[in-house]
Amino acid sequence: MNLIITHSIQRIEFEFLQKTFSLEVIKVAAKKALQGLGNDIKSASKIPSTCLKKLCLTSTGGAGRVIFLLQIGAQKSILVMIRMKNDKQIGANMTVQNPKFKKALDKNLSLILKDLKYGDYKEYFL
Repeated sequence: MNLIITHSIQRIEFEFLQKTFSLEVIKVAAKKALQGLGNDIKSASKIPSTCLKKLCLTSTGGAGRVIFLLQIGAQKSILVMIRMKNDKQIGANMTVQNPKFKKALDKNLSLILKDLKYGDYKEYFL
């Protein structure tokens, strides 16, 4: 099992919250997602052989939500989005019915596909 964090997601999602949610916290959540925990998220962007999972995060710095794109056959979890629970625009309502969330999700998925295509990512063993 592996966690992938692309350069774009590192820069626009994870860097900002890295002091609150360490890499180890993200790795634990990624492993849980690959084991089937979390809620499925339906997305209009269909990427073959993948699914989106939303999980809750907790740390001493606070509570949050994280979205992973899972490549089930390859046992890989790709970080898509991470937000504090009290983020009023997205964190409290991470569903495709929320237009702000859907827009951010589609943008992040596009960035991820581009980064994966060019090998611009880091991979961590879980």
